[in-house]
Amino acid sequence: MMLWTPKNHLIGDITIIRVGEEYHLFTEQFPVEILHGLVAAGTRTVGHAVSKDLFHWEELPPTIACGGPGEFDAYNIFHMDVFVQAGTWFMHYTGLDKGGPGQQQSMGLATSRDGIHWTKHPANPVLRADLRWYEPAIPREATYQEKDFGRLWFRDPCIVRLPGGGFGMIVIARDPLQPPDVRGCIAWATSQDLVRWEPHPPIYSPARFHTLETPSIFEHGGRHYLIYMTHPAWGSPVMATDPYQTAGDFYAISENSPCGPWRQPEDEVLVAAHARMRMGAARTVEAPDGGRYLYGWLALGAGGDDLEPPPEKSKVVPPPRRIRFLDDGQMQVVYESRIESFGRFVPVRQAISAAEGERWKTQEGVVGKNFGGTSMAWLLQEQDDFIFSARVGFRFGERAGLVFRARQADGEGLQAMADRRFGRMEFGVCGRREFIDARLWKPREEVEIKVVALGPSIEIYADDRLMIHQVRHREKSGSLGYMVDRAEASFREARVTSLATV
Repeated sequence: MMLWTPKNHLIGDITIIRVGEEYHLFTEQFPVEILHGLVAAGTRTVGHAVSKDLFHWEELPPTIACGGPGEFDAYNIFHMDVFVQAGTWFMHYTGLDKGGPGQQQSMGLATSRDGIHWTKHPANPVLRADLRWYEPAIPREATYQEKDFGRLWFRDPCIVRLPGGGFGMIVIARDPLQPPDVRGCIAWATSQDLVRWEPHPPIYSPARFHTLETPSIFEHGGRHYLIYMTHPAWGSPVMATDPYQTAGDFYAISENSPCGPWRQPEDEVLVAAHARMRMGAARTVEAPDGGRYLYGWLALGAGGDDLEPPPEKSKVVPPPRRIRFLDDGQMQVVYESRIESFGRFVPVRQAISAAEGERWKTQEGVVGKNFGGTSMAWLLQEQDDFIFSARVGFRFGERAGLVFRARQADGEGLQAMADRRFGRMEFGVCGRREFIDARLWKPREEVEIKVVALGPSIEIYADDRLMIHQVRHREKSGSLGYMVDRAEASFREARVTSLATV
């Protein structure tokens, strides 16, 4: 299944590492009974799965579980990172003992010789927050979720090999030198053996966010990259470089070392999220050719006027995408064409409805024109799960794009639109001016728009760059087509690939 989740469990944050020719996925996981209130705290485990291609996963036995009463990880365990060194697997993870002083989060360690059988280290926790540099407890004035009041924020480790030898660990924390609502920072520690850690001051404290979550750090092409997730549920508004995004996975670049200094790229949003998190906890894993794949979880909850999904799954792991590195160091998430190998190419049969015949012509593809409103043309086929793309060329006007999972009788369905007036790509419901999601886009005369629909998962690409990843449960199947809105535009090189139902 291309939207993967383990059996009998709900997933949380995930980590993927490459070991030889295999990819190993580790995830926070909860028994499904938690949905019905039948399980208590202390039941979370770290799940494990293996894959050859990042598309098909084989579930393996769980690795570690919460500790016993009084232990540092008795109440819960959070995001982990796994690093293989000299034949030993090291899993650093977050533990929380809610009954402990100040509800302190701290770093634990488990090790394995085969990746299957794990032992917690007797010295746990191996790293705690050094209160010389990190806030000991979230104050009342910066508490926006009651469970967080008084808690020491110190979790979500990630390991990086240091250029001069040894290892570095980043952890999310809060910087008391910043105003209370924007203390989110990245803590730093170093080690020679991945067991004994020396804490240091933060390496990234932007004074912009209440909390930075699930950070990762890696080197590519002589630069270091720092990825983190944030959203306004923590309290402070997210003022991103993309005005349409209020949450998401952001990144910063260092030209010098994993300790910074860090610069904000022109477009810091790696994976966008309008209004609420959809694809989150994004990290990357090295590809066999030295490139990087992006991964993370996809939240399936409904929003707005959407239908509520079945309660069996709250998050899934979607297929991977590649990272494209630009000359100036910027990263872009791009389409992974391997997904097409799981589908079947469908010949495109274009037709123009009689009612709209005067607005649509077949010449160098299909050309639509409507300067007074909106008009659609249809491909004579319906699809449930698919990849649908076309090159959209603007002749005049503002908006044009693709229509999918739509009803030809009334035009109800979904749309992926390029809007040249506002400089954005949009995902929304046909006929509505308000969008479900939007992403800043540099207008041009022609753009290839691609839609990948897998069950409730909707991905929208512009010239192979991922712009929007959203979820929609109401529209499950329907026709494919084109739309012009106060514009004249051509649609060329249309391509449809039917994917197996997820």
